[in-house]
Amino acid sequence: MKKQVFAIGAMCLSVAVFAEGADGFNTSWGNGWRLTIGPQLNFGVKGRLGVKGGSIPVPAQSSSSTRAAAKSAGDAISVGSGRTTFPNGAFIDPEDSAGIPGETWNWYIPAGELNGGTAMSIANPYVEQSSAYTSVGGRDVDDSNSVGASFGLDRTVWKWGDFGVDVGFNFSFFMKDNWFKGESGGYTRTDTYTTGSYITDVDLGNVDVLLDPWAHNPDGSYGAGTFDGPGPVLNLGDAGGMSVSHRWGNERTQTSTASYGPFSVRGDLQVYEFQLALKPYYEITEWFMVRGTVGLGIDYRNLDVRVSGVGRGSEHDWDCYMICGLGGMFHWNGICLGAEFLRKVFDDDMDVDTRYVNGSIGNASWMLRAYVGYEF
Repeated sequence: MKKQVFAIGAMCLSVAVFAEGADGFNTSWGNGWRLTIGPQLNFGVKGRLGVKGGSIPVPAQSSSSTRAAAKSAGDAISVGSGRTTFPNGAFIDPEDSAGIPGETWNWYIPAGELNGGTAMSIANPYVEQSSAYTSVGGRDVDDSNSVGASFGLDRTVWKWGDFGVDVGFNFSFFMKDNWFKGESGGYTRTDTYTTGSYITDVDLGNVDVLLDPWAHNPDGSYGAGTFDGPGPVLNLGDAGGMSVSHRWGNERTQTSTASYGPFSVRGDLQVYEFQLALKPYYEITEWFMVRGTVGLGIDYRNLDVRVSGVGRGSEHDWDCYMICGLGGMFHWNGICLGAEFLRKVFDDDMDVDTRYVNGSIGNASWMLRAYVGYEF
């Protein structure tokens, strides 16, 4: 920036010194002025913006577990004194109408519950689910032109024959909604499902009575299952032979992944340009001249950016640069009409770093300025 200020200052000083000794120096503040107004088109303003991965509001990690509940239910199964009721509908009750200690016909095992011997296997199924989220960023690029309005004030400071030099101040502004349109960011959801059973094996140990056909009911079940009986007698003296054990079985894990996004990114851009320049010219005819431009400019840039479903923010900065260009102007009876191509030199991109979005905004590659004005 120091080099740019020095360069434009040196140019202004050189013109002033040279003009002081020239017959064409304009010393009257009452003439040599020109007011202009017109549109300006900025070509190729490029934005590169993306949603910050860490700012994406993903759901919280979640998990549900019935594994512990299945284990707790299985561990609660036991055999001993008093009536024992099993989750599969089987039971053993030492109290019956016979009242003989150490034996009972008040017991019952549903059909299909024995595993081919003297044991029952009671399964407590469970399902575990967990969800994990991973956010992703990324950037998108949008190259867009913008049209604005330009206002100028020039003054001729020196003229010698067909040659002359103007000093001009120009102000331009550009406002465009949805200047940037892109998509960026997202997150992945990974769901893990684990299923299985906590199996409790209950071995009744009474081999003889269970193998006795009299213990079998027509529906495939075992035992009388009533207080009054009569029925096959289960010898509780073998209770010492009963045992309970536990194991995990039928476990299976599945994983599925789903992606969400990308998110829509929209940006509204406002640019305000302030430029001071020397404009040497050559009059080809009395009504048409070719004009050059070399000077210094300062821009104020503001970006309002929003991300669908995420949030919004803004960024702004100032940029100092040199400007150069070439154009032509028609003028007759105080009315002027012209156009010029301009380019910024030594300009910097605008860095964008909001809460949700980061990236950069470049300046226009070229600018086309057209104007109509009045000379006095």
